[in-house]
Amino acid sequence: MAVVQAGHRFSYDAAMPADRRTPLVLSPFRGLRFDPSVVGDLGSVVSPPYDVLDAETVRDLEAGNQHNIVRLILARTYERPYRAVRRRLEAWREDGCLVPDPEPTLYVYQYTVDRVTVRGLIGLVALRDEDEGVVLPHEDVMPGPVDDRAVLMRTTATNPEPILLVHHGTAGLRDLLDLVTGRVPLEEFDARDGSHHVLWGIIDPGELSAVARELESGRALIADGHHRYAAYLRLRDEQRPAGAPADSSPWDFGLAMLVNQDDHPLSIGPIHRSVSALTLADVRDLSRERGDEVTGCTDRETALAALADTRPDQASFAVSDGRDWVVVTTWRHHEVDASVLHSEILPAWNVVEEQIGYHHSLDQALQEITREPAVVVAVRPPRLDQVMASAERGERMPRKATSFAPKPRMGLVMRDLRDA
Repeated sequence: MAVVQAGHRFSYDAAMPADRRTPLVLSPFRGLRFDPSVVGDLGSVVSPPYDVLDAETVRDLEAGNQHNIVRLILARTYERPYRAVRRRLEAWREDGCLVPDPEPTLYVYQYTVDRVTVRGLIGLVALRDEDEGVVLPHEDVMPGPVDDRAVLMRTTATNPEPILLVHHGTAGLRDLLDLVTGRVPLEEFDARDGSHHVLWGIIDPGELSAVARELESGRALIADGHHRYAAYLRLRDEQRPAGAPADSSPWDFGLAMLVNQDDHPLSIGPIHRSVSALTLADVRDLSRERGDEVTGCTDRETALAALADTRPDQASFAVSDGRDWVVVTTWRHHEVDASVLHSEILPAWNVVEEQIGYHHSLDQALQEITREPAVVVAVRPPRLDQVMASAERGERMPRKATSFAPKPRMGLVMRDLRDA
């Protein structure tokens, strides 16, 4: 299997002979979907994934439609263990807002964001342990989000959001998806941000069998959803009946979207850090004690430009307290900047995990530190070849090391485990 993007090509080393490898399985299911005749414009009920939402976005989404999926997916500590979300989900089903499809379906989902089009399959991925080499993680996870997603899915018996997987699709699968996307879609709409979304269904037994054959020898990389996948595995181990064979319980599967990285490549963006109870003066002193170079910068643009010009054998980080900027440069002992930061820099700054916040935008991170003494650390994202190589070796990057984009919208298709 190979994955191609930006001129790079990568090959997976087989962990075991092909005839003994556990297959990659993406099964059809009865999707739970919003009925536009009841909830209105579908563009008003979808949302970005839960872990990229900020307060302003949530307010806008809920103001636009009281049935927006954020009311099902967003962590609400006062509602744990999500009994109120379960009641809300059941009420929406009773009111006809959410309706299960009549027969098992694989869904083809295509979305266009800022002129970038992504197409993939939504189905139920058969859960595989990491040592099977079929579904490959590349990041560490944090216990809190795993606990939160497990509680949500256990309490509601629902997978409300698909994880995002990437793979190298076959020519046969590509041809089949081209055929499906030439048909009349199930749904087509624009979201509030101007992105365009189209959904088709595959129910023909022959086509479903063809998809299964094209996927079975492949592997998939978790692009987005490591915490949800870890929660899937926990729930599988909790809920599978004792002695039951693999892939026999509804909990042996999790909702996923699978994207062919060759045809519709996702890009990798940065995830920045905020560090509380640390000042820029602390950073200067502690970095120089370590022997790192600290360079003052006149503004944000200058600092970020310095990151782009970093030598290959060095790693640099732009650090700000919201007013001033410095660039900290150190000798590289790992190919991924986030790994250098977490294994060497942050320990030298006496930072513990509880001080660290994770942010998909630098503006969001800078806003976070306005309330108390803290700094923001801008981190360059890894390249795709580095992500793939790490996953192939069975190594994990630090948590929140990558942000694949553009991300799909949540709310098009959910999965209620009771709709088997």
